[in-house]
Amino acid sequence: MALKNTLRASRLRLPISIAILVSLPFVLGQTQQDPASLPARDSHEGLLIAADPYQDATRYKTRFGKKNPYDAGILAIEVYFRNDSDKPIRLDLEAIRLLLSPPGFETQRLGPLSAEDVADRLLLKGGSDPTARRRPLPVPGRGPKGGHSKEWDELVASLRAGAFEADLLPPHGTVHGLFFFDIDRRYDWLAYARLYIPDLRFMTDKKALLFFDVDLAAARPH
Repeated sequence: MALKNTLRASRLRLPISIAILVSLPFVLGQTQQDPASLPARDSHEGLLIAADPYQDATRYKTRFGKKNPYDAGILAIEVYFRNDSDKPIRLDLEAIRLLLSPPGFETQRLGPLSAEDVADRLLLKGGSDPTARRRPLPVPGRGPKGGHSKEWDELVASLRAGAFEADLLPPHGTVHGLFFFDIDRRYDWLAYARLYIPDLRFMTDKKALLFFDVDLAAARPH
């Protein structure tokens, strides 16, 4: 009898747990910033994606403190996803790319860095000295898993707190967070940069959405 009561209680709690998980993205996405007001944006099929790239050292220091991605040549982009449809949308975070097409160069397709990748680059690239020789860097997501310093652990925790890690966009909800890309200090190339976001699908019917192409040049100050 006790076992039956335990199983019955578990079944009763399950919908509540699911409801909490489903509502979590709404809590994470609370923000006063209206993504529709950002100049760098793309929208169709009920989804708006807007990008706010960090473009100067002051903003990085205000957000991250003394040791920040800017000094290591890493671009931080605050990306907003506003799903105005009635369906949840699944996205593939690993498929997102930063496209750089400066004149005279072939287009580069950069994948996003994890918080661990950013911490590796911050601590391996010699701090804020742009002339410091860079050590060989690990492949994103494949760096060493153990033996890190307390400084590294704290840095990862700080970066992860603001990073975008959700792969589900709830209906009628807005979520946002930071994406990081190593652009080797070429912040001037933002005039030729686009954020490419493919592989999005409505979860209810598995219908694919057309890719999103956000022109970051629109975000540059005039």
